[in-house]
Amino acid sequence: MADETKEITWDGVDLQDRDERANFTEQELEKARARRRKVVADLQRQGLIDPEGRRLKKGMPPDMQPSSKCTLPG
Repeated sequence: MADETKEITWDGVDLQDRDERANFTEQELEKARARRRKVVADLQRQGLIDPEGRRLKKGMPPDMQPSSKCTLPG
């Protein structure tokens, strides 16, 4: 049987316990890293950034240009 680590939640974390707080912080940082990796992969797949994270497309879509007659409803 694999050793599974139970996720620590804000409701269950003891912030006074240094080890538990460190484990919780690392858990949350890893979640953030995973979200960042997904966003970067999506931007690369869309052709908006290169593998180094530099923007490839610098222009704005036609409807966002200052000369556009497009308006928001409301």
